[in-house]
Amino acid sequence: MNDEAESSRAGQRYAPSASVSTTEHEDVLSDVDEEEQAARLRQRVSERRSEAKRKRIVFLDQLVRDLDNLVFLELITLYYLE
Repeated sequence: MNDEAESSRAGQRYAPSASVSTTEHEDVLSDVDEEEQAARLRQRVSERRSEAKRKRIVFLDQLVRDLDNLVFLELITLYYLE
């Protein structure tokens, strides 16, 4: 019975100091988490931009090739019609 009473008082006695350190610890963790999230966001944005730029370059290259082929076909057609 003494052990139960002692353990219940021990929990009450140490609870405030534990919650203060836990709160400080949570604040530090939340700051670190926010910094990590911001870094991840910047990295994702950078990756998306580079991927979009790569796709744009591939698209424009293919478009120019298709237009060149179209002009050559028109020239060939005009040549054979004469």
